Amino acid sequence: MDANKIKLSDHQVFALAANFTMGTSIIAVTATIADYAKQDAWLVALIAPFIGLPFIWIYHSLMKLHPGKTLIEVYYAVFGKFIGWILAFLFSVFVCFVSTPSVTFYIGNFVQTQYMTETPLYALFFIFVICLMVALLYGLEAVARSAEISVVIVSGLIIFAMLMNLPNIHPKNLMPVLEEGFTPIIKASIQLASVLTWPCILFTMFYPINTDNTNKTRNSLFFGYTWGTIINLIIVTMSVLVLGSTIASNSQYSTYLMAKEISLGVINRVEAIISFSWIVTETVRNILYFYAAAVGISRLFGISDYKKIILPLGLVCLVYAGVNYPDSYYVGKYDTIGWTTEIGVYGFVLPILMLIITKIKIKIGRL
Repeated sequence: MDANKIKLSDHQVFALAANFTMGTSIIAVTATIADYAKQDAWLVALIAPFIGLPFIWIYHSLMKLHPGKTLIEVYYAVFGKFIGWILAFLFSVFVCFVSTPSVTFYIGNFVQTQYMTETPLYALFFIFVICLMVALLYGLEAVARSAEISVVIVSGLIIFAMLMNLPNIHPKNLMPVLEEGFTPIIKASIQLASVLTWPCILFTMFYPINTDNTNKTRNSLFFGYTWGTIINLIIVTMSVLVLGSTIASNSQYSTYLMAKEISLGVINRVEAIISFSWIVTETVRNILYFYAAAVGISRLFGISDYKKIILPLGLVCLVYAGVNYPDSYYVGKYDTIGWTTEIGVYGFVLPILMLIITKIKIKIGRL
């Protein structure tokens, strides 16, 4: 099936954007930004939409100037066939595809450490990779329809869990504000952007080429991203209020730990709600990484239907998920240095550069 024939509604784009943005933020983000900003982590989450929306606008503006193209073709149009192919290859493989086994590892490692301690990681990886392959074989439209359901359920469950934790909050945990100035806020904001904002560049693999009304869908993309950042703000703020910045920064799954504090009579084990919400949204995020990789690689090598390479890519993903991260120390270093640099180039530097070059080429009649 030609990926260009897929058509997504504006609400489906909203659902995909919201799920994608909520994905990592539900459990994994709080520890990272609390490690940098301490009790000011909530400020970092608060300014996230104001930092992120300009980038979403840049992605939209770039693709609007290249109608009927994915990001792969935009690389060709802006940088030429040779350099464009290299950039497109690096994006498809090292940003999109390598992220797939990475996210698979995160999910599998969480399930093993928190629930199924005796289960081999590869057994969990196998289940998750099978889910990815089946989802893409059904197509992006089926994934988008599922996302429409999951965004409502997950948002409701998270808000319910946070409300149940209100009796456990300690406002003093937010004090003092800006104790160490703005430098930790800036560092934490860069880390948050590397997870919430810059990865949204992969939306250009199906937006706006797979939508009917670009302007209407643009608003859906903006609202979806904004809703995800609002959920992130709620989660980060509640984590610091309940646990304090020290525990929040030292716990790998601080939101999960926070949910364990909830015990209201017959209502307990609320952490399962957080786990379910994170796994669902993180799976949607992983599917989008996998889809972008499959479409990108198929276009690079002239394969008419991306579904033809789903099986081999899935097998590579299964193997790579087990060797991608040798230990937890490497995970932390790669996520804060390697990934931030990598996605900073493709989600921050290149889109701005391509937008400038495109406008210059249009002005001189070269495009």
